[in-house]
Amino acid sequence: MKLVPLPALTKGIDVLTPEGDLAKGAVRKAVNISIHDNGSFDRRPGYQSLITLSGAHSLWRSPAQTRVLVASGDTLYNVDLGTNSATTLFVGLTPDNPIEYTEIGPDIYFVDGAIVRRITPTGVVRRPGVAAVSANRPSLAQAAGGLYPGRYGVAYSLLSDTGEESGLSDTEWIDVTIGGIAVSGISDDTNVTQANVYVTGPNGSVLYLHQTIAWSNTSSIADQTKTRVATGQYLAPMPGGDYVRYFRGRLYVVSGSWVWYSEPLQYGLVSITGGYLTFGRTITMFEPVESGIFVGLRERVLFLRGHGPEAFEQVPLTDRGAIAHTGARVAADFFSPELVPDRGFPVATWLSERGMAVGRADGSLALPQADRISLVADRGRVLFLQHAGIKQAIYCVESLSLGSGGTALTDFSFIDCVGRSIGDSDVQASGRRIKFPQGVGESFGRSQAAGVGSP
Repeated sequence: MKLVPLPALTKGIDVLTPEGDLAKGAVRKAVNISIHDNGSFDRRPGYQSLITLSGAHSLWRSPAQTRVLVASGDTLYNVDLGTNSATTLFVGLTPDNPIEYTEIGPDIYFVDGAIVRRITPTGVVRRPGVAAVSANRPSLAQAAGGLYPGRYGVAYSLLSDTGEESGLSDTEWIDVTIGGIAVSGISDDTNVTQANVYVTGPNGSVLYLHQTIAWSNTSSIADQTKTRVATGQYLAPMPGGDYVRYFRGRLYVVSGSWVWYSEPLQYGLVSITGGYLTFGRTITMFEPVESGIFVGLRERVLFLRGHGPEAFEQVPLTDRGAIAHTGARVAADFFSPELVPDRGFPVATWLSERGMAVGRADGSLALPQADRISLVADRGRVLFLQHAGIKQAIYCVESLSLGSGGTALTDFSFIDCVGRSIGDSDVQASGRRIKFPQGVGESFGRSQAAGVGSP
């Protein structure tokens, strides 16, 4: 039998060019193979089944590689790759909603479409911040003391066992002719251990901290003690949403077309009078880089250039939108120097209808597959890994809009380390088992979310 040499696949997959016009080195389909930098290729390694978990989705490994998480139903699991086991971490998720994660120091924050929660290094899961008290106000009465006569305002805040302070309650007022003020009606909530009591000066309007007490629903103000100025007016607990990310000292939570951002270094508090941005369309991707934040909508992508919400400049980039839940941050050296010249900062990536998009640290954008790839999908997940010298981004995507007469796109993945791509028909959204390519335990790359179950 005569051996026929196979061509080098130097251009990877091309689904847009007509069959008769495919360039040398391009193919229409490539299944179960890995393509190397020089265009050579070999069979892709098989899969190893690690854990049986019905309906598994939203698989994620922290950038610091301290924790692997996966969701199923209303439960979040902690995955141990050493023992191939999954243990329950938290019960109470919105069932089957996609989960998004971000890491801030030793803590992990995640959202399930409804509530933002924090995972501590010891595995405790709770909402950041303290209860909302802005709609409450204390009850006041005259009591013994040495206050100057005048009109006083009183408010309070709650402190949790971790030292986090809530926003301020509404302010109640009282006219003092002689004596002091008896305070009652201080509310309580889960994990609250202390309360701060604030008071104005006589006939004043500025609230000052008067005292910190072990939590009690009553307190008293008997003298003119005033320390720091209150800063918690019009602050509330951070709302939940669809995406959560960290950028330059603030937590950002995306909900529909809205972006809520926390107070600086107070990740559980948001200003109800101005702590938000809105874009008029559902946000499908939100990825920070060194110089700003890439924001994806279904029909376009823009860049928020600047170091914070008070200085953001909105820069339009492309009319190629972002597919929901495919955004990630990846180390620059995952890509070639030609594609990402600045090797010092991570880049943002997401999947568009024209393949992978790469958002560089300076806010510029590359669509290296735009002339060769076309797909339709509503949402997906991505896993970055490196194995046998090949860097891979494996996407699992699905279309929710295709009816019974269509086929959901659940079998595409793309490899892009020097601008080439291959399809991968084995990445299926079966929802039955978590499967990892051999060697995935060695490196996830810097994965933001991996969905090798259902997206």
